[in-house]
Amino acid sequence: MRSKFHLVASVTYRVVFAIALVMLCGISAVPQNSGSTITGRWIWKQVARKNKPQTQFTLVIRRDGNLVSGIYSVDEFVNGKWQGEDGNQTPFVGRLKGSEIELEFDPLAVHPGYEQNVSYAAPSDGRKPSLVNIRYSETILRWRLVRGPGIQGVPANVVLRRELQGDRVDFSEGRNP
Repeated sequence: MRSKFHLVASVTYRVVFAIALVMLCGISAVPQNSGSTITGRWIWKQVARKNKPQTQFTLVIRRDGNLVSGIYSVDEFVNGKWQGEDGNQTPFVGRLKGSEIELEFDPLAVHPGYEQNVSYAAPSDGRKPSLVNIRYSETILRWRLVRGPGIQGVPANVVLRRELQGDRVDFSEGRNP
């Protein structure tokens, strides 16, 4: 037969375990900082006109704590058909501050689209990098050029939208899959 001590200890352990389990479940159910949603592909497209070029600006962001990095690319389409060969990409870095991001990039540091693992390096020729302020919510980014030369073909102020999986363009064939 068990002593009262063993019975009380057993019940206490079970209660403590149940409380800890409920607390862990509650913490995981609380929405995380909206900054975690910044990771992904974001798109701005110029209004399409028949037989006229349409610029598409794509921003691919990776978040690690309060730091962000990634690449942007600018592509041209005519009548929905991609007008490039291998694309291009320019790396950037930035810092997350609440619901804003400050990005730094060198618009002259363009890499071919087939290069993998490109990373940002500040200009070494005395030029200052371009600086952008981004305000974000769950579904949009408000891009505003603060300093330096902008990106050719992209206005200084644009609104990018999160790319949905079905919206991805297959650049290898110049068409939507």
